[in-house]
Amino acid sequence: MAYKRIAAPKAELYHYTKKESLPKILADDRIRKFKDKECWFCASLEDTLQLMELTVMHEGGLYIDTNGFPKRYPKFVPDDYVILKLTPRYQNGDWVRWQQEVPPNSSQELLDQAKKFSELKIGYRGDMKFRESPEIIEISEALQLRAEEAPTLQGFCY
Repeated sequence: MAYKRIAAPKAELYHYTKKESLPKILADDRIRKFKDKECWFCASLEDTLQLMELTVMHEGGLYIDTNGFPKRYPKFVPDDYVILKLTPRYQNGDWVRWQQEVPPNSSQELLDQAKKFSELKIGYRGDMKFRESPEIIEISEALQLRAEEAPTLQGFCY
């Protein structure tokens, strides 16, 4: 995996997590890195939903777990997850973007998909502390809001 250092984000970030992790996150006032070197965020709610669609919402999709073993995503249960909207506290640490690697001679379509996937995620090397209590967004609410904001084809005729 190739990492690129980036400037610290200036605005709120979004982080999805399982609801079972929420009490510890709120008690600690931080997002702790898992087995990776980083913890991951998105710059917008829409980016978070897109990332979730490519990962945890992709039932049966193949991924490599933090131990390096291939796994398949289980059935997605929206009520098991929340999205946190939070503001990072200033702290020393590296902000990074992970550049998705693709096999040599990959198609332009695969290269474009890898670039988009990489652009969705913002990593922080370490445990990321946040200011105040984060806004907690239910997945079902986020999906409903997204559907309401989707452009409509009003006035379109054949």
